[in-house]
Formats: sequence, structure tokens, C-alpha cells
Amino acid sequence: MTVDVEQVKQRHAIADVVVAHGVQLRRSGGRLTGRCPFHRDGRASLVVYPDTRSYYCFGCGAGGDVINFVQRVEQIDFREAINRLGATESSVVAPPRSPAPTRRLSLDDRLILTAACELYHETLLRNPGMLLFLETRGIPEWVARQCRLGFSDGRLLASYLKRRRLSLKRAEEIGLLFASGDETMKERVVIPELRGAYCGWMVGRVVDGLREPRYRGLALPRPLLGYERTRGHRRLFLTEGPFDWLTLTSWGLPACALLGTQPGPDTLRLLSHARSVVLVFDTDAAGRDGATHLAEALGERARIVELPDGVKDVNELGVRPDGRDAFFRAVDEAERRSRDVAAAR
Repeated sequence: MTVDVEQVKQRHAIADVVVAHGVQLRRSGGRLTGRCPFHRDGRASLVVYPDTRSYYCFGCGAGGDVINFVQRVEQIDFREAINRLGATESSVVAPPRSPAPTRRLSLDDRLILTAACELYHETLLRNPGMLLFLETRGIPEWVARQCRLGFSDGRLLASYLKRRRLSLKRAEEIGLLFASGDETMKERVVIPELRGAYCGWMVGRVVDGLREPRYRGLALPRPLLGYERTRGHRRLFLTEGPFDWLTLTSWGLPACALLGTQPGPDTLRLLSHARSVVLVFDTDAAGRDGATHLAEALGERARIVELPDGVKDVNELGVRPDGRDAFFRAVDEAERRSRDVAAAR
């Protein structure tokens, strides 16, 4: 039976698919820009065009539609890319995966994700080199244990899920396995999203810093990473990336990570319980723009922290001997600016 390719493209928004593969996008007019996952480039040379459901990289010349993107990023053929996007064998295309918030994952999904989280966590704890890597990034072992950080060596997940009688097909659909059976998180530090006794999502970060994409998420909607840990707090800290979040967690702060600079559809609702939201974004142009736009949406509750000169992000600050003190000075300054603005009104 033939597959309606146009329906596949229509049902899978290209921006969502690009983000699900670890690329952070920010809006620029009617388009979105980010770092291309197909070549090493520090610039935001990748442009995604939602209106035409296409992408193009001005750095390496890669371009095409959502199917072509999946082919390139996962190094698979056209048919596998169609299957990866959830098409059935009939002419009717399956609906996009998990359009609802991730809290509505099925029990089987949660069991699969939690099993992967357990395996990766135990693998990390048995790997002194990975614990040392985290230590050099300012993430102590107690944080790795508390947040159940993991590491994928790329060899164990499929057999582990089989022993647990969990579906490899579903593990592929949610983004833990490629169609080839290889692990998507291979040779990455894995940061899970914990919800009570379950894992509801995870993202993997490369260790050597040389491979792209730097971060790889799942084929599921992005959460507000660490949100569960902020419940009951009237002031919370919001970062861009997972390692920034881990740094603030190591300092005992109620924090969560946006996983980019663009808030998801549920972000403002989830942040509504906080009386004060302290924005700790990167110091590059995307981070500054993202913080400014989110602060406008949050109104008087927002505080934008300006990190010291020469510091890229809060995780970089976290490895400095005086980093914690410098950060809290920056927070105090953000609070002072907020009071001055309120007094001037």
C-alpha cells in the first residue's frame, strides 16, 4: 500500500521534529533559526520555515522537508524515515506522536522510560570516567545520584528491555532506539525528567563536545525539566539547558530548565504558581532575546539575572571557585533592579 507523503508532512510539524532531535530553535520573524546538526558551526545557520514545512542550512547547504531532515539526522533511508514519523502501511498516516502533554504517557511508556533510566543510572555509577567528567563540570556525585543521571554505553538497552518484557517497538517510537536497534543516547550523559517514581522524559548530552547534535531528546513533547522539584516554592529559577539546571540544583535552588529559549505551550501555565521567576539564560544573543521575551510574558514576576562578563552560562560559572558567590550577587542585583523599576512606576 502506498503512503500519502503529503499527509506525513502535514501531520508532523517540521519545527517540532527538529526540536525533538536536540536542536534549539528561536523565532526570527516568520522563521526559526538554530545550529545545524549536520556540521560543526557555532552560528545559527539552520533556518526552519514553518509555512513551507522546510529547512535550509546556509552553512553546509543541507535542506529539504521533514522527511529529508529525519533521513539526514538519523542516517536512514526514505522508507525508514516515513516509519520513524509514524506512518502506517496503509494510505492513512498515523497521527503525530503524543500531541498531549507528557504527563499523559501510557503506563507502558513510563515503564520503558523508567527502565532505561535505571539502566543508564547504574551504568554511570559504575563508570569512574563519567563521574569524573561530571565533577569537572561542577556536578558532584550526590547530584548525579539525587537526579538519577545516567550514561549510555550503547550496548545494553535492547537486551535489558527484552528481559523486562518491555516493547522494543515502543522504545523506538518514543525515541530511545533507532530503527536499526542502536541506542539514540549512545555515549551521552543522560538527564532524566523524574515524576515521582517514574521517568517521563530524558535528554542526552555528548561527552566529547565534538558530535552533533550536542543534545538529543526523545520523540515526545519537551517538558519543563525539573518542574516537579519546584512545587511548593514561591520563587523558582529558570535556565536554558540541563547542565545549567544541574548547577543550580547543586546549589540547593528550586530550578527547572526550559531546554532552549522558546517556552512551550504549557510553560506559562506551569510557572503560574511562582510569585517570582528568576531567569538565568545564556549570555549570547539567543539567550538575551529569549529572556527578554519571556520576561515580557511573565510581567512583574520576572527577574533577569545578568551573569558576570566573560561567562557564557551558569554551568560555566559553576566550575569557578567563586562562582556560587558571584551568582548570588547577580541574583541580588536582579532583585534590586526589579524593586527600582516597581518604585519608579
